[in-house]
Amino acid sequence: MPGPPPAGPAGTGPVDPRGGTLETSTLLRRLPGVERWELELVARELLTPSMVRLWLSGQGLATLRHRPGQDLMFAVPAGVGGHFRRRYTIRRLDRAAGAVAVDVFLHGDAEGPGAAWASAASTGDRVEALGPRGKVVVDEVAEWHLFAGDDAALPAVFTMVESLPAGATALVILEVGGHDDEQDLSLPGGAGQRLDWLHRHDRRPGEGAALAEAVAALPLPPGRGHAYLAGELAAVASMRTALAERGLQPPQISAKAYWRRGVANAAHGEPGGD
Repeated sequence: MPGPPPAGPAGTGPVDPRGGTLETSTLLRRLPGVERWELELVARELLTPSMVRLWLSGQGLATLRHRPGQDLMFAVPAGVGGHFRRRYTIRRLDRAAGAVAVDVFLHGDAEGPGAAWASAASTGDRVEALGPRGKVVVDEVAEWHLFAGDDAALPAVFTMVESLPAGATALVILEVGGHDDEQDLSLPGGAGQRLDWLHRHDRRPGEGAALAEAVAALPLPPGRGHAYLAGELAAVASMRTALAERGLQPPQISAKAYWRRGVANAAHGEPGGD
């Protein structure tokens, strides 16, 4: 039977089985503006067959300041005494109750440690979180906004779209497994806004080119827009290429790969390599 992860040098935390320490104090030094939160799960809600919402409470959350689209990095369990870092968008913040909500995509038979933790979590469970984190936030001077991504991108996309001022133009393309995985989204009401749901049906997440094809064919409004792309690594790269070919400049595209098909994310939460 395997033992616990090996200890790191004196003063550090456990070493991840794939290499690198997971020391909180080191991360806090490297990430300006980030704080540590000790959270307790107080409620769990299944939003769709593939998405669960976790409400977590913690002392001091009333002081948490973040921009829509930013996230918390959780230390989710991994074996005996070990943990991996996984990042989830701040979906809701109830300052009065001192509670924060994150939505987690359940990857089905391909779930990693983050989804496994969210699937098995129960009221009273405790977890460490660091945050807020994230550089992909709404471009406040853009004349229109395009959001595109897969299931894992839904929490960030919904949060950013809901933060747009009334009358803003939002174009949203989201790929999910099927109709049961859709969620209600209120658009801000601007001219030409649209919400398109793409269904994979028998395809697995990350397979096919449906997102890139939809982005390439989407009529774009006049004026300076901004695109926010998130999800599987190859799909994000293809969408970025499609928009670059349509004339969007690099400062107009915020692209973030959340995961990579067939490869587990690294211990720090980013898509892994070969």
